[in-house]
Amino acid sequence: MTPNPTSTLRIWQVGNWCAHWGNEFRESAFRSSIKDFEVLNYARYLTAALEKIPGAEVEAIPSWELYRMSPEQFDAKLKWADVIIFGDVETQSLHLNPAFFANQFDRKYVTFPDRFDLLRNWIKGGGHFHMNGGWFSYGGHQGYGRWGRCSWQKDTAERVLPVDCLETDDLIESTASFKVRTVDESHSSVQGIDWSTVPPILGFNETRPAPGGTVIAEIRNGSTWYPLLAERLVGNGRTTAWTTSASPHWGVNFMKWEHYDRFWAQLFTPNT
Repeated sequence: MTPNPTSTLRIWQVGNWCAHWGNEFRESAFRSSIKDFEVLNYARYLTAALEKIPGAEVEAIPSWELYRMSPEQFDAKLKWADVIIFGDVETQSLHLNPAFFANQFDRKYVTFPDRFDLLRNWIKGGGHFHMNGGWFSYGGHQGYGRWGRCSWQKDTAERVLPVDCLETDDLIESTASFKVRTVDESHSSVQGIDWSTVPPILGFNETRPAPGGTVIAEIRNGSTWYPLLAERLVGNGRTTAWTTSASPHWGVNFMKWEHYDRFWAQLFTPNT
């Protein structure tokens, strides 16, 4: 990708893509076939909103491309981006790389730069890392997100995320939606937006407020309020967490909200 010299905000959106194989047809005891194949970009609604931010340059990739990135490619992307957004990206896609397994039986030791460390240093240097919710975000479906088990979560001396993740399944879902409220109405990301008009949200990842993090908005299940939007300052940068999705299926209504574009613009350009 050729950088746009006029861009003032470079956003790297990772995840929320899906490769879908169609139905399987079996017509004999020996043969079967799968009809249809498509790649679905669920992040396109968010990407479209981000591209409306004045001066923004947006690049969006599926999580499997993150997995395949060489150390050099990942380093180049960190140098390029001002904002990095993960949605439905499990830690294995960030931590591992196919080359890690290529020479595992050779006598040479196998090591790579730790991308959690690289990303943390990028945040400290002034980057903004944001995570959207989903089945492979935070703790994730059956714990497959694994963010509760990563070095950021376990290293209590230097936390990165503004929320604490569960190590087990953290999905809370409803077809009837959940109540939402703002905790800090003066925060630049929610200021001037009528949050009583938020459309039905159909699910979120259960998290806990983290020490040093700030909860900006909450979502309720039963009698308990959980973080919906949270922020943490890390060195010269910051991290933010949105514990529901920006896209289908949890966010299928949210992305139709009249303030959808404005919310993301305010979240990623807090000084405007």
